[in-house]
Amino acid sequence: MGGVHLAQEENEAALSHYQHALSLRPVYIEAQMGLAKTLQALENLDQAELAAIRAIQIDENNPKAHALIAGIHAEMAQPVQAEAEYERALQLKPDSNDALLGLGHLCTENGQLGRARELFRQALAFKPDDIAARIHLVQNDKVKADDDNFAALLAEQKKMADYSDNRRLSLHFALGKCYDDSKDYDQAFPHYLEGCKLKRAKLSYDPNAAARQFTELKEIFSKVFIEQRRGTGDPSDLPIFVLGMPRSGTTLTEQIIASHFDVFGAGELPDLLRVAHRKTHPDTTSFPDNLRYLDAATLQAWGAEYVAGLQQRAPNAKHITDKMPANFFAVPLIHLMLPNAKIIHVNRNPVDTCVSCFTRLFHRKQEHTYGLAELGRYYADYARLMDHWRTVLPADAFLDIHYEDIVADQEGQARKLLDYCGLEWDAACLDFHKTKRQIRTASVTQVRQPIYTTSVERWRKYEKFLGPLLDELGDLVPGRQ
Repeated sequence: MGGVHLAQEENEAALSHYQHALSLRPVYIEAQMGLAKTLQALENLDQAELAAIRAIQIDENNPKAHALIAGIHAEMAQPVQAEAEYERALQLKPDSNDALLGLGHLCTENGQLGRARELFRQALAFKPDDIAARIHLVQNDKVKADDDNFAALLAEQKKMADYSDNRRLSLHFALGKCYDDSKDYDQAFPHYLEGCKLKRAKLSYDPNAAARQFTELKEIFSKVFIEQRRGTGDPSDLPIFVLGMPRSGTTLTEQIIASHFDVFGAGELPDLLRVAHRKTHPDTTSFPDNLRYLDAATLQAWGAEYVAGLQQRAPNAKHITDKMPANFFAVPLIHLMLPNAKIIHVNRNPVDTCVSCFTRLFHRKQEHTYGLAELGRYYADYARLMDHWRTVLPADAFLDIHYEDIVADQEGQARKLLDYCGLEWDAACLDFHKTKRQIRTASVTQVRQPIYTTSVERWRKYEKFLGPLLDELGDLVPGRQ
């Protein structure tokens, strides 16, 4: 039952069944691994790691257990430990599919794209019908019309009616990318539409609740509210925040800054939003209502705790980037709890941003991206929120940077970013694609190559499909008044 619920992404129910199974039979490796997978799905990574360690203690020669803890280490941004566990799994079972695909994905994140391809091909050699390996291969490279993996996925399409929803939606997104790469846009977008439809049916996303959250944040963070609390917080200048909508150029911007010799790129950290959701008062139970009760002591404590968490990741770094896009919700909170932190807001053509979100199957969250109208509504709410932050915060509270400007003038914009962060010039920032670091975002392969222009105005190729999105964006669409 735990396995059934986990497959259905009903994680709380899965957790209950696995815990009950282990209460009946404590030494039960299948239940122990299921518990670890469920805790990982719930993003409780510390507990997931402990559960996976227990599985290895039950059977230290179980390759699936080693591959499982490797995946947890990768998600915890511990690539060295992850690689060691994947290698151990492959020592025990050279054809371990979990380990070959997991290590291949880790190599992709680490910028070792050649080794990643080789691992995915090994998985195919052991198991020629391994669709997951083929999907990884088409995601890692530009696909041509005569690509073998593309042909294999097209053959799989004929059997799609027999597959689970998860397998079907993965196949639709992969075929969409194949057709997009081969410039057959009329074939590509229907696959994205179908993949998003399948994904949306699995989610409980409420667009009205999301809209209320945007409204409430604007009500709470008035100019008066911010002025009354200014002057508190932690004085550290360690953090550099890079935020904005997903797929707007945040990964590229962080990679440029993180190529500087004084900067460690920490990637997308949950730390700030986890703190921001904390209970602050007996009368409140939810975010953002809890933020109404912020006081000087809370802001100082939260700031110090956040900085301590950053320092654990890179104790010797002068500056550390946090590239969680959704930190845009908390710009005034950052301003108050970390007054010397730098905040960079990345802008991109609204329609390009939304199309890039809609055509991507995210690992987790981003539940607003699987319906064109819902996505447009969310983007419009986000744009209005950022306008509000510009109104209630000082002009220098954050820097607006534009993806299209980076593409057009890489050196000029890199110098602008470094100047804002108080960093001296470092030419390595122009060779950002060579910087060795783990990147756990949807843009992992794009930032391993030099600047390219093909993503600018990409939405025009799909304009005839985008009516519901364009209607919701309204005057945010370039050229519309």
